Amino acid sequence: MNYEECLKRIGKQDHLKEIGSWKATAHHWHKEAVYAIISAVASKRPLLIQGVPGTGKSQLAHAAAKLLNRVFLSEVIQAETEVSQLLWSIDYTQRLADAQMAALDKKYAQRVSEIEHYIGAGSLWWAIDWASASTQKSTHNFVPPKMYHPQNRSETAIEQGVVLLIDEIDKADISLANGLLEVLGNRSFQVPPLGKTVKCTTVDPLIVLTSNGTRQLPSALLRRCVVLELQLPEDLEEYFISIGKTHHPSMEEEVLKLAAGQIIKDRNNCKGSIKTGLAEFLDLIAALVAISDREGAGNLSLQDTTELQKQWLDKLSSYFYKSNAEIQ
Repeated sequence: MNYEECLKRIGKQDHLKEIGSWKATAHHWHKEAVYAIISAVASKRPLLIQGVPGTGKSQLAHAAAKLLNRVFLSEVIQAETEVSQLLWSIDYTQRLADAQMAALDKKYAQRVSEIEHYIGAGSLWWAIDWASASTQKSTHNFVPPKMYHPQNRSETAIEQGVVLLIDEIDKADISLANGLLEVLGNRSFQVPPLGKTVKCTTVDPLIVLTSNGTRQLPSALLRRCVVLELQLPEDLEEYFISIGKTHHPSMEEEVLKLAAGQIIKDRNNCKGSIKTGLAEFLDLIAALVAISDREGAGNLSLQDTTELQKQWLDKLSSYFYKSNAEIQ
């Protein structure tokens, strides 16, 4: 890892390419994020990013892969997710289907007797030991985006390492976080059916965990992580406008300011933990750009485009609110 090159990105912008279900986007680098990534990589610890929704926690993992020139993988945690799913699993359904075919074709009988045909590598397996994960014969559990399947991409994962995002870890039961302690600490785990230990023998992966703070994480996990707290700044309008410029540099600041003002006003009227934020602001201005591009067909002047976007802002903004209060 070239720390000096990473530090040069502070205050700069990177374009993130589309990867799997992740859309192409732009990312602006702040020094706190760069220092946190350097700390995690240098100490070989997971990076835990905490903060309210809309602060760019998940995108930061995508951007870290770009910064480090690594393969990016992601796993979204659900309430029912178990730690075993992140490591490996057996495709019992396929094995049963093959067992039923064994009476008709002897090759199926041989296949059913060999458990390795049905064991699939999970996302942590790919992150820790890409080479052995790619040799597993079952792909039902976790498959990296197709862009990483070619040989040259696999070589990048092995030689440069992987950034794995385990997104919204606080969604699942605390047992998931507890179950990850040893794996994250040792960068290894057992696969008993294969009599095999998966361990990192090349470049240690950067494991990025995100949490919205909906559930208290175990203190043992916090002690093992580099922790980055992402908070929305006090001057939300300036922050929203700067992010808006990053995503839509051609949009006039007048429109960005009006959109930011309306979203922030609604945010202040929200009660409880669900509040209008950056995500709604970005979706709103993206809608304005899409509509003005379609109606103007590229033939409008900048002034006319701005006026058109302002008109549509009045029509659309209320649909991006999360407050039931009337916005004056």
